[in-house]
Amino acid sequence: MIIASVGPSPLWYLTRASGAVTLVLLTGAIVLGISNVTRIKAPGWPRFVVEGLHRNVSLLAVAVLLVHIVTTVLDPFGSISVVNAVIPFTGTYRPLWLGLGAFASDLLLAIAITSLVRRRLGHKAWRATHWFAYLCWPLAVVHGLGTGSDVRQLWLLALTVACAAAVLLSLWARIGYGWPARRGLRIAAAAVSLIAPVAVAVWVRSGPLGSNWAARAGTPLALLVHSTGGGAQTGGGGTDGPIPTGPFNATLTGSFTESQATSGVAEVNISASSSNTTLSALNVRIYGTPIAGGGLSMSSSAVSFGSGANPTRFQGNVTALSGQEIRARVTASDGTVLALDIVLSLDPQTGSVTGTLAANRI
Repeated sequence: MIIASVGPSPLWYLTRASGAVTLVLLTGAIVLGISNVTRIKAPGWPRFVVEGLHRNVSLLAVAVLLVHIVTTVLDPFGSISVVNAVIPFTGTYRPLWLGLGAFASDLLLAIAITSLVRRRLGHKAWRATHWFAYLCWPLAVVHGLGTGSDVRQLWLLALTVACAAAVLLSLWARIGYGWPARRGLRIAAAAVSLIAPVAVAVWVRSGPLGSNWAARAGTPLALLVHSTGGGAQTGGGGTDGPIPTGPFNATLTGSFTESQATSGVAEVNISASSSNTTLSALNVRIYGTPIAGGGLSMSSSAVSFGSGANPTRFQGNVTALSGQEIRARVTASDGTVLALDIVLSLDPQTGSVTGTLAANRI
């Protein structure tokens, strides 16, 4: 069961899909380009076939990239303008990560344009421009991981790892081809090819896969908080135990109910007990209108977190919602703020709830 969703538009889905397809096509273009340079060929596949396939895949990547850019601009969610999509680091929605995508797009378009005018441009200038393909691909990967909403999905992580493996294997073949000419350059390229994936993996674990990434990535507050009540509310005080200073995890058990008012507004109410002895009571209320296929298009929310004696010690709102994954920001009367990452499993037959909670003091 999906308890709620923000109700994304078809453009949002098309933007995600076209972004993933662009990465796959760009990966294919890189691999084919390296294969062409190293004269790799198979029986029945002469070099001109590889060269033609490389050109066609590259052009298809540009076409899908344009779809990705257009749908991103048309989708009203992020309020991304044409200028933001073309000129790097000018937007307000995750500016760094969106800017890297804009930079990668500009490079890819420059490579495609110079290829079309290759005869007039000259081989040296064209080849110099094509070196940017080695920069375009990693920028596109980091952009997708930093900006994409599917970064926690196994399929996207697997797709990214597969693309990275294909490019790395091709790059290592390119480094080995013609050895030992330009040995220093080849050794430097090999070192970068080993260090960069490790650095990206470490960043992904603490960044996009870490807690509260949407806010840390630069998502505007107006998009984080889908609530008619605005920001977090202040909660009551009390004589509860000290709040953990560092991140802590807990398991959740409880129940949930669904109801619908005559006005058409539906409510999902989740009450759960936390295994944390200091903060043991969690309540999440989500309001919205039902959507086709089940779930809600959220219009407002309320979250409380505290002890059994003071269950409203922290109060706030849901800041991000995807299926049964909930992110919330709650505040106590003394100004202490917690970011909550909640993953739930709901049983509609029994009305029971199980799950996990990760809390981080900010």
